[in-house]
Amino acid sequence: MPGIEHESGALTIQRLEVEQEELKESIGRMREGLDEYRRELAANTEMLKEISAELERQKMMAGLLAVEGPGVQVTLDDSSIQSVPATADSGVYLIHEYDLRDVVNLLWMAGSEAIAVNDERIVATTSIYCVGSTVMANDTRLSPPYLIQAIGNPVSQEDILRNPAYLKEVKRKAELYGVQFKVNRMRMLSLPAYKGGFPIDHAQLGD
Repeated sequence: MPGIEHESGALTIQRLEVEQEELKESIGRMREGLDEYRRELAANTEMLKEISAELERQKMMAGLLAVEGPGVQVTLDDSSIQSVPATADSGVYLIHEYDLRDVVNLLWMAGSEAIAVNDERIVATTSIYCVGSTVMANDTRLSPPYLIQAIGNPVSQEDILRNPAYLKEVKRKAELYGVQFKVNRMRMLSLPAYKGGFPIDHAQLGD
């Protein structure tokens, strides 16, 4: 028809080949972008796993997670002797805060992974101290009998607890004055998470 030019077959083929080449290049760039995105996603996913694992580890170390496992259970209690001689030192018939501290420190030394006293989780910031005749831990009042539960290797824990070189005072009071000191291996213990706060003495908000 007059005024209308028809594209020759050769030009059509050439145009299609150019378009096809451009399409291939576009697809190639998209595939490269997709591969890069997948690599970044994989790296971020791996990093997230590592961060999550480290967070869980730090929570465990801080005592913020309830834990289960084998270990030992130590019972400390005041003497059941009712008639204490008037001239006797009544303190030798009682369990004191330092007795608890000695047992707890010895259990840490034995490689214990988690410890609780009367269901009060012991962490790095815990202080076991006495106010009058009251024993305190994490600002919580503890009363006898004191049940110390520690997750770890029961054999190592029991060996060090029964070693005559350690806990001489509490063992002497148990032998002479009826103070209770019992050690039992446990196939499974369940310890609660730490419920207290953490003191902040020097940190402050930045600008």
